[in-house]
Formats: sequence, C-alpha cells, structure tokens
Amino acid sequence: MPWCFALLLAAAAGGAGRAGSEPAAAYVGWERCAPCHAELAEGWQTTRHAKAIDSLRKTGQENLPGCVECHVTGYEKDGGFIDCELTPEMAGVQCEACHGPGGGHVGDPMGVQLVRDAGEEVCRACHTEDQDPGFNYEEKTKGIHGD
Repeated sequence: MPWCFALLLAAAAGGAGRAGSEPAAAYVGWERCAPCHAELAEGWQTTRHAKAIDSLRKTGQENLPGCVECHVTGYEKDGGFIDCELTPEMAGVQCEACHGPGGGHVGDPMGVQLVRDAGEEVCRACHTEDQDPGFNYEEKTKGIHGD
C-alpha cells in the first residue's frame, strides 16, 4: 500500500477508541454505511469503483496483489479484503477506501468522524501517472458517488 494512503488511514482511525466489539480501525463494508448514507450508497453502486474487481477478473489479474490492492477495500487490513473467496463483500472501491475504516464510526457515528474530503492524494495512490496517465481529479470526483 502506498505510504500516503496508509498514513491517511492511520490518521482517520487515530484516537477513535473501540466501538462495541469492532476496533476503530476495522473495515466494515459499504452495506454498513448504507443505512445512514442510503443516497450515497445507491449512487456509488452505479460507479466503476463499485465494480472495480470485475476489470481484473476480465483480464485474469484478480489474484495479483499489486493489482488487487487498488480494486478492493481494506486490502489485507482488519475487516478488509483478503481474497475473492473469503471476503467478496469487500471487493470494489467502497466508501472506506477513501474515507477510512468505519468500524468506530458505525458504533459511534457522532463521536467518531471519518475523513470527509479525502483529497487528491488518496486518489493518486491508485490513479498513478503510470496506471492512469489521463486521470483528471477535478473531473473524476464529480461523479465519485454516482450521477
């Protein structure tokens, strides 16, 4: 995982404490976000991020760690994606890929805030010049939660 993304996730989880039985830094998946953020979750499902793992499956790259880490959520992190068989519910670039692990926020929505505006650095962790040379942050973020 690129260092700047790891740093952002660490900052998002910092000082959050425990919420129920889930550690603050645990990934929980978009379905745990949806009850409170239904409109955003519904819009996200229409995006390419929601189906990001499919592009790897089409080319037989779904088992290559260097590719998978940018097409799933919480790659090999607590509660995050392990592989397509064990954690298919964490496939795709979900809410927590940008806003940080949601375990603490789900348990204490008012007390544990996630990263609201992740910023270009988070996007650039995967949308690198080599991988996505035509990436335009301003244009791409307009539809990040759907149309």
